[in-house]
Order: sequence, then structure tokens, then C-alpha cells
Amino acid sequence: MEEVARTAGPGDRTKEEPQEIGMFLFEDVFRDGDRVYFKLGDSSMPGIDPYGYVWSPKSPPTDDPEDAAASLFEHVQGPWYRWSDSY
Repeated sequence: MEEVARTAGPGDRTKEEPQEIGMFLFEDVFRDGDRVYFKLGDSSMPGIDPYGYVWSPKSPPTDDPEDAAASLFEHVQGPWYRWSDSY
């Protein structure tokens, strides 16, 4: 996963199709600034409340108050965090 995170380019949405990395099958992998999101799925209806993991090597991720979603980040280890959005 870290190799994928390090090579994902800004705005690189070429991995929008399901992608198997190790023992996980991700619905989407994308970069947003310094963070790379590994989306596992949606906790309710499709397109709503996504969740997965975030690689954030420069600083702990925080919720963006300007975004419509409330993002929750839970530290796992090193630059890795569990992530979920709530709309």
C-alpha cells in the first residue's frame, strides 16, 4: 500500500476501478494533497459515507471544516489512519 501511496500523482484518478493490494480490495485509490485515500467502501447507500485508510506522511489528517462531509481519522501506525466520512 505504501508503494502505491508514494507513486499516486496529484489528481491521479486512474485507479477508480476496484484494485487489489495485498489482502485488500479497494473501490478507489486517490491522492488529495499530501494524503492518499484507500477507499474500502460505503457504510450505507452507494456514494454516501465512504471509509477506508489514509496515508498521511507529513502530518496527522484533520477534518476540513469547508467540506460537506465530517471526516474522522483514527491513527493506526506511522503515517496510516483509518478514515470515515459522515454526511
